[in-house]
Amino acid sequence: MQVDKRFVPEDLRYDRNDYWVKATAGEAVIGLTAYGQDVTGDILYLELPPAGSSFRRGEDSGSIESGKWVGRLLPPVTGMVLERNSALETDPSGVNQDPYGAGWLLRVRLADPSELDGLLNPAAYREWIAGQIRREREEEAAL
Repeated sequence: MQVDKRFVPEDLRYDRNDYWVKATAGEAVIGLTAYGQDVTGDILYLELPPAGSSFRRGEDSGSIESGKWVGRLLPPVTGMVLERNSALETDPSGVNQDPYGAGWLLRVRLADPSELDGLLNPAAYREWIAGQIRREREEEAAL
Protein backbone atom coordinates (compact mmCIF):
# COMPACT_ATOMS: atom_id res chain seq x y z
CA MET A 1 0.00 0.00 0.00
CA GLN A 2 1.18 3.55 -0.69
CA VAL A 3 0.97 6.70 1.41
CA ASP A 4 1.72 9.83 -0.60
CA LYS A 5 3.87 7.73 -2.96
CA ARG A 6 5.83 6.16 -0.09
CA PHE A 7 5.59 2.36 0.02
CA VAL A 8 4.88 0.64 3.37
CA PRO A 9 5.40 -3.14 3.15
CA GLU A 10 2.89 -5.27 5.06
CA ASP A 11 5.41 -7.79 6.44
CA LEU A 12 7.46 -5.33 8.53
CA ARG A 13 7.19 -3.45 11.83
CA TYR A 14 8.08 0.27 12.12
CA ASP A 15 9.08 2.94 14.60
CA ARG A 16 8.54 6.69 14.66
CA ASN A 17 12.20 7.30 13.81
CA ASP A 18 11.44 5.82 10.37
CA TYR A 19 13.19 2.48 10.77
CA TRP A 20 11.70 -0.84 9.70
CA VAL A 21 12.28 -4.23 11.29
CA LYS A 22 11.84 -7.66 9.77
CA ALA A 23 12.12 -10.29 12.51
CA THR A 24 12.45 -14.05 12.19
CA ALA A 25 13.60 -16.66 14.73
CA GLY A 26 15.25 -14.32 17.26
CA GLU A 27 16.97 -12.22 14.61
CA ALA A 28 16.00 -9.04 12.79
CA VAL A 29 17.02 -6.99 9.79
CA ILE A 30 16.78 -3.22 10.28
CA GLY A 31 16.59 -0.52 7.64
CA LEU A 32 15.47 3.04 7.00
CA THR A 33 11.95 3.31 5.57
CA ALA A 34 11.14 4.79 2.18
CA TYR A 35 9.54 7.76 3.95
CA GLY A 36 12.61 8.15 6.18
CA GLN A 37 15.07 8.15 3.31
CA ASP A 38 12.82 10.50 1.32
CA VAL A 39 12.76 13.02 4.17
CA THR A 40 16.50 12.59 4.76
CA GLY A 41 17.41 13.11 1.11
CA ASP A 42 20.30 11.57 -0.79
CA ILE A 43 22.36 9.66 1.74
CA LEU A 44 26.05 10.46 1.38
CA TYR A 45 27.61 8.70 4.38
CA LEU A 46 26.71 5.95 6.86
CA GLU A 47 28.49 4.96 10.03
CA LEU A 48 27.20 1.55 11.08
CA PRO A 49 28.18 -0.31 14.27
CA PRO A 50 30.59 -3.24 13.76
CA ALA A 51 29.57 -6.89 13.96
CA GLY A 52 29.69 -8.12 17.55
CA SER A 53 28.72 -4.77 19.07
CA SER A 54 25.60 -4.51 21.21
CA PHE A 55 23.17 -1.64 21.59
CA ARG A 56 19.94 -0.77 23.33
CA ARG A 57 16.76 0.34 21.60
CA GLY A 58 16.97 4.06 20.82
CA GLU A 59 20.68 4.24 21.72
CA ASP A 60 23.01 6.28 19.50
CA SER A 61 24.68 3.56 17.41
CA GLY A 62 26.02 5.33 14.34
CA SER A 63 25.18 8.13 11.94
CA ILE A 64 23.34 8.81 8.71
CA GLU A 65 24.31 11.87 6.69
CA SER A 66 22.78 13.49 3.66
CA GLY A 67 23.41 16.79 1.91
CA LYS A 68 20.76 18.47 4.09
CA TRP A 69 20.82 16.48 7.32
CA VAL A 70 23.06 14.66 9.80
CA GLY A 71 21.31 12.24 12.11
CA ARG A 72 21.99 9.47 14.55
CA LEU A 73 21.30 5.80 13.93
CA LEU A 74 18.81 4.90 16.68
CA PRO A 75 17.95 1.19 16.39
CA PRO A 76 14.31 0.37 17.16
CA VAL A 77 15.22 -2.81 19.08
CA THR A 78 17.90 -3.98 21.53
CA GLY A 79 20.39 -6.47 20.18
CA MET A 80 23.82 -7.48 18.97
CA VAL A 81 25.01 -6.77 15.44
CA LEU A 82 25.48 -9.98 13.48
CA GLU A 83 26.16 -8.24 10.20
CA ARG A 84 26.22 -4.73 8.83
CA ASN A 85 25.56 -3.95 5.19
CA SER A 86 29.15 -3.29 4.16
CA ALA A 87 28.09 -2.47 0.57
CA LEU A 88 26.52 0.72 1.94
CA GLU A 89 29.85 1.88 3.34
CA THR A 90 31.17 2.37 -0.19
CA ASP A 91 27.82 3.28 -1.77
CA PRO A 92 25.32 4.60 0.80
CA SER A 93 22.94 5.58 -2.00
CA GLY A 94 21.70 1.98 -1.85
CA VAL A 95 19.45 3.09 1.01
CA ASN A 96 17.76 5.61 -1.30
CA GLN A 97 17.59 3.25 -4.25
CA ASP A 98 16.20 0.18 -2.44
CA PRO A 99 15.33 0.91 1.22
CA TYR A 100 13.46 -2.39 1.77
CA GLY A 101 15.88 -4.59 -0.17
CA ALA A 102 19.58 -4.07 -0.84
CA GLY A 103 19.53 -0.88 1.29
CA TRP A 104 19.07 -2.70 4.63
CA LEU A 105 21.38 -1.47 7.41
CA LEU A 106 21.90 -4.16 10.06
CA ARG A 107 21.15 -7.79 10.85
CA VAL A 108 20.92 -8.29 14.61
CA ARG A 109 20.27 -10.93 17.25
CA LEU A 110 17.33 -9.67 19.31
CA ALA A 111 18.01 -9.34 23.03
CA ASP A 112 14.32 -8.94 23.86
CA PRO A 113 11.90 -10.12 21.16
CA SER A 114 8.99 -8.62 23.13
CA GLU A 115 10.23 -5.16 22.04
CA LEU A 116 8.72 -5.96 18.64
CA ASP A 117 5.29 -5.63 20.26
CA GLY A 118 5.99 -1.94 20.86
CA LEU A 119 6.63 -1.22 17.18
CA LEU A 120 4.00 0.06 14.76
CA ASN A 121 2.17 -2.27 12.41
CA PRO A 122 1.93 -1.14 8.76
CA ALA A 123 -1.50 0.52 9.19
CA ALA A 124 -0.35 2.49 12.24
CA TYR A 125 2.86 3.54 10.44
CA ARG A 126 0.88 4.71 7.38
CA GLU A 127 -1.32 6.75 9.72
CA TRP A 128 1.77 8.21 11.40
CA ILE A 129 3.29 9.15 7.99
CA ALA A 130 0.03 10.80 6.92
CA GLY A 131 0.12 12.91 10.11
CA GLN A 132 3.72 13.91 9.45
CA ILE A 133 2.89 14.91 5.88
CA ARG A 134 -0.08 16.99 7.08
CA ARG A 135 2.16 18.80 9.59
CA GLU A 136 4.79 19.46 6.92
CA ARG A 137 2.17 20.93 4.59
CA GLU A 138 0.68 23.06 7.37
CA GLU A 139 4.15 24.40 8.25
CA GLU A 140 4.86 25.19 4.59
CA ALA A 141 1.50 26.96 4.23
CA ALA A 142 2.23 29.05 7.33
CA LEU A 143 5.49 30.38 5.83
